[in-house]
Amino acid sequence: MRKLISIVLVLVSIIAVAKFVAPVGGQLLITSSFGEFRGTGNRGPHFHMGADFSTQMRSGVPILAAADGWLVRVEIDEDDIYGNVVVLQHENGFRTLYAHLSDFSGKIKSIINSVVTEFGRRRIVVEFPERNIWFKAQEVIGYSGQTGEAAQPHCHFEIRSIDETVCYNPSDMLNVPKPSDAKFTVRGLMIDNERLNYVENGVYRFRGSWPKIAIDAATSVGRNVIGLRSLKVYFNNDLVYHIDFGEIRFDEFNNVWAVYTENSVSDGYRYTAYYKLYPDKSSNVVRLNKFPELGQLPSRTNVTIICEDVWRTEYELKFVLERR
Repeated sequence: MRKLISIVLVLVSIIAVAKFVAPVGGQLLITSSFGEFRGTGNRGPHFHMGADFSTQMRSGVPILAAADGWLVRVEIDEDDIYGNVVVLQHENGFRTLYAHLSDFSGKIKSIINSVVTEFGRRRIVVEFPERNIWFKAQEVIGYSGQTGEAAQPHCHFEIRSIDETVCYNPSDMLNVPKPSDAKFTVRGLMIDNERLNYVENGVYRFRGSWPKIAIDAATSVGRNVIGLRSLKVYFNNDLVYHIDFGEIRFDEFNNVWAVYTENSVSDGYRYTAYYKLYPDKSSNVVRLNKFPELGQLPSRTNVTIICEDVWRTEYELKFVLERR
């Protein structure tokens, strides 16, 4: 009994400390979610490893520390996908990263100026001694901008492990309000690479032992398209495939083709991303894959897809598959 109580207390403690405050003041509005497809930038196609928050398309908006912590690193680089960056480490066992900054906090501005004066405007990475320069929660660490690959000024925010090998979904650790105009939409369906319109309870044909299903589904908020948190596929009520964007390892940064189809597009102004709901390449984002156990599907199969948005609201898609 004591062991059980201690385990529960440890879990409660972890949940309690793994919370952050918003990195932007005022109403927090998410404009891009964790795990979305990105096809641009000097690092090649990749997963979006954080969440983007609106600064009303304005540069110079204060970006705030999401928790008490000390400065780990500053990156000065207007050409890399992240642009200018600040990284903090926190007592709760995480690091946070703030990207696309137009400028840095006055607390470190003189250091930045002296480094730039000495080394010029090439890529510069400045590491700081542990626990030397502290920021309190909601203290200004820098200012919004569009350095790097940002099409518009905004706050790009990441939560990383201390060794920076894993990124975690910020929507799991922040209180992100759901806008009143948020609307889930299915923008496209593909079966065996054929583009189709999704019709609830519709009947679709497939070839082979099992179908290659892909969907373009997202949450629309104003002009922004917000990617999903999770997708689950059921064949005849049996869960066979599960994609979950709870965390992504950095060694999978470019492994987007395991999750998205090759015709996905994200260039800052257009976003079309088809989630592959079948095994193609391995990925830790795929939490469950029972396709190897399926054998050949029956000639008629009921399909249910559960899509979960970043606010953990679930949407159910249903249709029928028939073998050609």
